[in-house]
Amino acid sequence: MENISVNNLVESTNSNLPRDIKIEFAKNILSSIKNPEDAKKEFELLINKLSLKKQREIINATGTVLHTNLGRSPVNVSFSGMYTNIEYDLTTASRGNRNDYLTESMKVLLEVENVAFVNNNASSLYLSLLCLAKKHSKDTVIVSRGEIIEIGGSYRLPDIISETGMNLIEVGTTNKTRLSDYEGALRKYPNSVVLKVHRSNFSISGFTEEVGIAELADLKNKYETLLIHDLGSGLVIENSFLSKHGLSIFEQEPRVQQSIKDGVDIVMFSGDKLFGSVQSGIIAGKNELINSLKNFSIFRTYRCSDIVLYELQKTTELYIQKNEEDIPFWNLLKKTYSELESRFEKITENSNIKHKIINGESLIGGGTLPNITLSSPVMVLDVDKPEKVLMKLISNEYPIIPRVVDGKINIDLRSVFENQDNEITKFLNSL
Repeated sequence: MENISVNNLVESTNSNLPRDIKIEFAKNILSSIKNPEDAKKEFELLINKLSLKKQREIINATGTVLHTNLGRSPVNVSFSGMYTNIEYDLTTASRGNRNDYLTESMKVLLEVENVAFVNNNASSLYLSLLCLAKKHSKDTVIVSRGEIIEIGGSYRLPDIISETGMNLIEVGTTNKTRLSDYEGALRKYPNSVVLKVHRSNFSISGFTEEVGIAELADLKNKYETLLIHDLGSGLVIENSFLSKHGLSIFEQEPRVQQSIKDGVDIVMFSGDKLFGSVQSGIIAGKNELINSLKNFSIFRTYRCSDIVLYELQKTTELYIQKNEEDIPFWNLLKKTYSELESRFEKITENSNIKHKIINGESLIGGGTLPNITLSSPVMVLDVDKPEKVLMKLISNEYPIIPRVVDGKINIDLRSVFENQDNEITKFLNSL
């Protein structure tokens, strides 16, 4: 049996991957597999697998609107990618400050003295604490034991605090923390800061007690220290919008503006959660502290790119102009049950696939609003081989990611944009 050449192996499979990548794979395979047919099978398998790993636009039919694995908040990207005046002052024809307009816009939206922007909210907390340790001589962080959080990607609050060189002092218990717990720690550790962490990705219920921001603000003023609020989820939208669209699920969610009004020195949140924009960390607070952070020696290593800042600017403007419905995240959430039902009727009117529409529950996701769901109609496919259909869905030219419940494929339009419905229709008709 003749050996197969690298070029012949590369040409044996149709793929739009760059030829140099295919050549490298072919060389590696032929170094261990000499049988041509076995080599072709292995090459096709690896190339197809790698092709599916390319980042591309997908249809999120899981019903989880802020799906971390799918990029969290969807965004209508408007930045052209061309040159920008990010650090050029058009009024003086010389080098300018970064983010002047975005900062002023965000100050108006949040009603705050100053704002800084970093690459994600994990950076927000780490950088803020590190700055307080290095530039303001703070050595201790006081946190309620019920707020010692862990989020995805090996982020654990005690580890983050440890990396700053500060000491962590836990107060209270897992389910109950009182004002006196914080006060006792402040007396013992006068050179400390108080950190309040919003439990956005889990909940504690039952026999519980915690201290609100306003009470903690009074206490930190009494002891002349600082209060930091890691809000995480970042709700800034007005209550009038939520009421108009019946989004009562956000009634208990703290708003960034309220945290500021209640007296925090620094509040921080993610740009790609309830704010509905791109991945970033937004740090707002007292002018002296935010300026100190911006002038911190390592701040530059966490700063955002021009693309991120431009998209944050557009999202902030939409909030200020009261055009929240144009923010894709909020556009998805405001859809009514009947609107989604009507879309399913159109999707399935010419399809012969067996299915049923059930009353389902969608999630906000992204580490926000745990235990809270949004009622949505859900299509459950009645197919003989769901695993095979699932693979067809995710390997579709325009991948469709469904939810799988009890081995059945569920399609939830809560996280699907209306202009994507035709792709779902086309797929169902192809089965």
